Amino acid sequence: MFTTNSKLALLLTVSGIAAAAQPAAAPTLNALWVYSVSSLPNAVSDEPTRDTLIQNSATSGVTMLYVSVYQSTPNSEKRYMYEDHDIAELIAKAHAQGMQVYAAYGDSDWPTLGCDASAFPMLRMAEVIAYNNANPAATFDGAILDVEPSGTPDYGALLELYQCFQQQAKANGMGLGVAISAFWNDTVTFGQTTEEAYKQIVDLNLNQIVVMGYRNYAGTSDCTQQDGIVCLDENVIAYANSVSRANTILVGLDTDPPSSGSLPKETFFSLGQAAMNAVAQSVSSQFASSNQSFGGFAVHNYRDAYLSGQLAEWPATNPQVGVGTPQFTAASVTNAASFAAGHVAPGELISIFGTSLGPVSPRTLGVTNGSVTTNLGGVQVLFDGNAAPVVLASSGQVSAIVPFGVPTNSTTSIQVAYNGVTSPAVVVPTAASAPGIFTADSSGSGQAAALNQDYSFNGSTDPEPQGSVVTLYMTGAGQLTPGGIDGSVNTNPSALGQITAPITAQIGGYPASILYAGSSLGIVSGVIQVNLVIPYGVPTGAGSIIVQIGGASSQAGVTIAVQ
Repeated sequence: MFTTNSKLALLLTVSGIAAAAQPAAAPTLNALWVYSVSSLPNAVSDEPTRDTLIQNSATSGVTMLYVSVYQSTPNSEKRYMYEDHDIAELIAKAHAQGMQVYAAYGDSDWPTLGCDASAFPMLRMAEVIAYNNANPAATFDGAILDVEPSGTPDYGALLELYQCFQQQAKANGMGLGVAISAFWNDTVTFGQTTEEAYKQIVDLNLNQIVVMGYRNYAGTSDCTQQDGIVCLDENVIAYANSVSRANTILVGLDTDPPSSGSLPKETFFSLGQAAMNAVAQSVSSQFASSNQSFGGFAVHNYRDAYLSGQLAEWPATNPQVGVGTPQFTAASVTNAASFAAGHVAPGELISIFGTSLGPVSPRTLGVTNGSVTTNLGGVQVLFDGNAAPVVLASSGQVSAIVPFGVPTNSTTSIQVAYNGVTSPAVVVPTAASAPGIFTADSSGSGQAAALNQDYSFNGSTDPEPQGSVVTLYMTGAGQLTPGGIDGSVNTNPSALGQITAPITAQIGGYPASILYAGSSLGIVSGVIQVNLVIPYGVPTGAGSIIVQIGGASSQAGVTIAVQ
């Protein structure tokens, strides 16, 4: 039999993440700014405060912390940062909860200081990199710049600063985010491009862009009526959607007290958490109704009000900002290879599309002790109350493997739980098999994700001749012998399960001999490989392939390249 390589194995286990149009999803909270507050212990250097930050953030669905780590005196490592051991402990605990940590920096004069290695901004980035090199077990995931020049910015200098930081970040395996004003609409020439400043920034392909259209009301897209969050942020969000960068945009929400300089109409401080959540939900719903999406929300900042637990209207946790209960329908439960809906089969890798299903930043499978975990980024998929292996978790799509123990020719009750909030049960019919063929572009049609006899990728530039063997990958074949183990990643050739149902195949309308149909080394149980011979007589070109397992057929429109 044949084995496959890790590249294709990874493609298969997360197949569907780049699938065609998905329903617009309500964003979840993504980021939280963390600055020191003079009246409270420092959230980085004070251990109890640090632990509370991590606990409250994890409970509240935070997936990103923007932590200010600069201090005016050098630490024991001669870096102008908090002590390495304090930073490392915060990062390690955040990572254990599935949160990323970005070092937050910036001041209004930074663009004028330039990109020379000895300039103050670049020295700060150099210190973050030096910290990462010295603490490989607890590294910053990136840096975020909050640079707000007063008046009309020198956009050329600002964009150049962003680029300098981005180059340093990429060279050291880090991401870069920036916070921008919602009023940066001036037309700017930078490089060879002339367009609005916010478009120039989106075009830099940064990891995150926080739009600081701070208002404590949603408003509408009609800016003549009220300059709410929707009105202020819509240009950036619309452009990011048009260039497939929507998930990088975060909507800023301000909770600072008015004494910090925030205008009354900008901050939710006096209104409370429930009011902020209602506005966030309105913002999400309005953009979704116009088929626009964005990455989530960034709250400014921890402990002034948000998650402080110190004020009557601001409890210590908030699991529901901008997002409600996970929601999906039976029609949105699909085979992860074919995207066909209708029923599920034991061991089938499925994709569920809906809203509020999981984190904004997609999380892909984790493997512990040789098995795919059943909790991914706070997401669980339950079949009749039993947790299934989860291979992809995101706000709009979750992919999981149907337990081999579900009854066939009956029904199963499916629920998605995210951070303890569980969807209503959705009842879906079950079948003995529901075959789907994985395709090269994860669309469910076109060129199959297949290997030629020499293990090269089958395709129009590398077709396979008649009489040769090709290997394709499927899911939904049903039970295996020996029986499939939920979430098991196959590593033992002697323990590979073969499908129990009868199987036949045709390529270009000609019967194809099947040499093997079962589990594959290095791939999670439930995804199977099928080795078959291209029949003589099949015309050259893209030959349509249909595989029938137990009386059910794979999707139409899938092809193998024949020489």
